[in-house]
Amino acid sequence: MRSKSVRAIVLFAGLILLQTIFFTVGAKHLKLAVGLALPPYFISETSSGMEFEIIEEALKMKGHSIIPVFLPFSRVTSVMAEGKVDCASPINEDSGVKAFYSDSHISYQNFAISLAENNLKIETINDLADKTIVGFQNATLYLGPEFKAMAEHNSGYKEKYNQKTQTTDLYKKRVQIIVMDVNIFKYFRKRGAGFSTATQPIVYHELFPQTNYKVAFRDKEIRDDFNEGLKGIRENSVYDQVIKNYTR
Repeated sequence: MRSKSVRAIVLFAGLILLQTIFFTVGAKHLKLAVGLALPPYFISETSSGMEFEIIEEALKMKGHSIIPVFLPFSRVTSVMAEGKVDCASPINEDSGVKAFYSDSHISYQNFAISLAENNLKIETINDLADKTIVGFQNATLYLGPEFKAMAEHNSGYKEKYNQKTQTTDLYKKRVQIIVMDVNIFKYFRKRGAGFSTATQPIVYHELFPQTNYKVAFRDKEIRDDFNEGLKGIRENSVYDQVIKNYTR
């Protein structure tokens, strides 16, 4: 009787070992091209970030791992097009890069953000014309001709490279409006932005469209694995937890 039990245990262990070997053989270490210094999406100093972890967790569901290759944003699409990496993010079909594109895994959206106590009525870009504003660096290049025209005629408009200081400027009432991505704002607000008053109620003025981003892959099967993993982490709440860790 004991010998049958032993054989059953050995058989079970063997099956587990075979599954592990099969899983490992199919697993790949993937070079992922990502843009530099855009917390909370990617944080180069710690090879982490909200978007990084979403990609990592989705691929981990299928046994794959990623090695980040941090680059200037202008180089992300080119190294992917040149075949120097296995995948790239954030990207979508508008890039023109020939690749296998995943389902959308993340969305970026800029808002005009104000303190609720100021009770500002901001419904159009023209409503910004007489406000003091700090935008992110090169915002006038990304947010359309109407925003660019407003900025050029608004003496109270300026831009900053450091988006943490944008958040500080709002809460210290140095400006009436900041223009930045909602998740970047929440990330710095959660960390206090260097002061203790970053709990005041704010208003998000939705003036700009949302952009859905994807991961581009050179290998169709890996892309399919990613899509399955992405669906899995959305269903098991890992996706929501990653977002929460960085923004709430």
